[in-house]
Amino acid sequence: MNMPNTYEPTDEQSRLEAAMHAARRAFPIWKIQTVQERLRILAKLRQLLVRDMDEWIELLSHEAHKTPMDTLMTELYVTLEAIAYYEKRAARMLRTQRKRTPIAFVGARSYVVHEPYGVLLVITPWNFPLQLALVPVISGLIAGNAVLLKPSEKLPRVAAKLSSTLSEAGFPVGLCQVIQGGSEIVEGLIEAKPDKIFFTGGEQAGRNILQRAAAHLIPCDMELSGKDPMIVCADANIERAAAAAVWGAFLNSGQACISVERVYVHRQQYQPFLEAVLRHTRSLQQDIAGRWADVGGMTTIEAWSKVQTQLQDAVSGGAIVEIGGLTPDAEPPLFPPTVLTNVTNDMRVMREETFGPILPILAFDDVSEAIRLANDSPYGLNASIFTRYAANGRKIADQLETGNCVINDVVRNISNMHLPFGGVKQSGFGRTHGEEGLLSFCQSKSIMVKKGRHNREINWYPYKKSSFAFMKKGIRFLFGRGPRV
Repeated sequence: MNMPNTYEPTDEQSRLEAAMHAARRAFPIWKIQTVQERLRILAKLRQLLVRDMDEWIELLSHEAHKTPMDTLMTELYVTLEAIAYYEKRAARMLRTQRKRTPIAFVGARSYVVHEPYGVLLVITPWNFPLQLALVPVISGLIAGNAVLLKPSEKLPRVAAKLSSTLSEAGFPVGLCQVIQGGSEIVEGLIEAKPDKIFFTGGEQAGRNILQRAAAHLIPCDMELSGKDPMIVCADANIERAAAAAVWGAFLNSGQACISVERVYVHRQQYQPFLEAVLRHTRSLQQDIAGRWADVGGMTTIEAWSKVQTQLQDAVSGGAIVEIGGLTPDAEPPLFPPTVLTNVTNDMRVMREETFGPILPILAFDDVSEAIRLANDSPYGLNASIFTRYAANGRKIADQLETGNCVINDVVRNISNMHLPFGGVKQSGFGRTHGEEGLLSFCQSKSIMVKKGRHNREINWYPYKKSSFAFMKKGIRFLFGRGPRV
């Protein structure tokens, strides 16, 4: 998504403004609904997704080249789990919270209420078009917002199915709209001034959106690129670590922001780990068009070409293709699962987000070296650690610059709705999932209440010397003591 710095209105702008007006008309009606009333429609959406499960599997297989298992588990299951999670917990998360009140405000009570922003603009990518679209959409709706969803233009049939499913769920007219189109549509939607933007996608596109949103002071949450490291310690279960690396790197043809994109293995275990990785990779079946397989194809020609360029750069720098790679007559969408060795941490394949089925492996001699290499990246979205000792894994995790981390597993932590998900550094900011994710679609309003029976407070005008002396004594008593820890 490469947006220019200036925005020129087009004929589409009237359509976008009409969509925004419809959303703003629907918002006040939705806002006053109870959380339980909102969740009743979300339950209908959940049931529709289950009803149409086979249709979604077929659609994503043909248009996005996903395997049936990938669609079932990383698209449908994760989305359904998110709806069910909030069905059980959202009412508690959104209720008014009683807070403590300092003694200086004796007689007062304090509260925090969570209110919706208004109209959310949710911009989502093509790699997980169901999960990455619906999880923020349902979170925003449960919180009481209206939502304009701009899915990727790369998958128009998926976008049309999203639109029809949301319509059938029974949301009020204008409340949840799917707007198809390219980068010019994003520009127009931002110019229509939504109240908040939630974006999932590449780093450069995120920068462009932030720049344009800044002109209107629109708050944004950004889930951006990743270059997720995997550290395999000397004491790791090598068979499990190898199987995890292969699945984590080649799932959805590597087209995931939390794919395993670089592996650091203790030199003591390097050879057995590599042999196990190659054994698992050789066993993979790759196919497209809905046929049963472990690995499908890449979704876009642009992504396929980028991975090809990174592979060529690595090989020209001395990397060895242990398995996979491209033949001279190779064509998209198939890109074979590829394992690289003899890589260095300054290669493009180790520094740029790959977003394809390449697994580079590098040996280390000391855990401190592995931590340094893992942190030597502008990104910090997810990381994984393999060790037989949980305490050792926790110690390493504490030193990694990442928004999320999993020990003795890969990728699947994004499916744990109890955990907030988001990045650090150039992987973005803001959180989705969990209570923090739901509340990120709300504005907090702080309220303090006094009964107002007295005509004045002790520090109101006119100031009195007796009150001044009393307050000095009180401050000395409350704050004059030593450390309280």
